[in-house]
Amino acid sequence: MKIDPKLKLEKIASVKDARPYLRDPHLDVKNKCLIATDGHKLVCIPVEVSPTDTSGPVPLDAIKDARKRKLESAEIVCNGDATLIDSNSGLPLSHYERVDSGKFPDYERVLQSNGLADDSEVPVVSVRLNAKCVLELAQALSSKRGHEPIIRLDIFDDSRAVRVVAENEPDRVGVLMPCRK
Repeated sequence: MKIDPKLKLEKIASVKDARPYLRDPHLDVKNKCLIATDGHKLVCIPVEVSPTDTSGPVPLDAIKDARKRKLESAEIVCNGDATLIDSNSGLPLSHYERVDSGKFPDYERVLQSNGLADDSEVPVVSVRLNAKCVLELAQALSSKRGHEPIIRLDIFDDSRAVRVVAENEPDRVGVLMPCRK
């Protein structure tokens, strides 16, 4: 399997969850994708699979190791265990155990039930937002310690500013301009 190691799937995988099957991303060889979820958020990343790869967990440590080594592309052989390969020499760099910790959630059902499985359904509104700005607004609007900031995005159309409201403090309001195309 080949993936861009700069993608931080550990931000999505449930590393501290009591459900161990969510701790590592899941390789789906048939659909040629790598999926990570914590039950609240999910990413599905297209990957290049090799004929010897098998579906199952891909250790986050293998992807992070590739990032630390500053590899442009992480080649991880996933059959039995996982082996990070040097794509220039083809030699193994490190080896990781693929621990099967239970049944990974049916991500295809999640995508389909929310109308996200393909591009055939047209969204009501599609707005380009800077993710860093969304995070900064959430942090600026919420002050409850020990709680994750929850915000509501009010989107009126694809060209107007987006109103950002702190869910538990509705008098705290922010504005985020859409990104230009």
